[in-house]
Amino acid sequence: MIQSLMALALRERVVVIGAAILLLLAGLYSFTQLDIEAYPDPVQPMTEILTLPSGYSAEEVERLVTIPTEYAMSGMLRLKSMESISLYGLSDIRMYFDWESDYEFDRTQTINQLQFVTLPQGIMPGLSPENPIGEIYWPAPQFPTDHK
Repeated sequence: MIQSLMALALRERVVVIGAAILLLLAGLYSFTQLDIEAYPDPVQPMTEILTLPSGYSAEEVERLVTIPTEYAMSGMLRLKSMESISLYGLSDIRMYFDWESDYEFDRTQTINQLQFVTLPQGIMPGLSPENPIGEIYWPAPQFPTDHK
């Protein structure tokens, strides 16, 4: 059986090469049409607001920064839940959006809403550089270079 198949393939080389090229082209086309992420994200779309009010206690951070920011963010489209933590000199608010939500739209919407937050003088909230794929770039700590 195998011998007759091999003999047929050797006799009809043009047909075998044509079938191989056709399979190669079909495979390349299928590969380009696949919707696969290199690093799929198992969590729903999220944006994170970080604020660094240095010198403020955890209670002051909560009262002056976290609560006003949460209040301003609470009406955003497709927002499902919010988690926040207030520490000494740090306010961290994570906002989780609906699964069908677009990550770029969520970040843009968050940036637009941040304009309406009223915070004490000199305190600026900002978005975390985290993205849906994970941490791509994390700067190395800077150490002094002069060793005297």
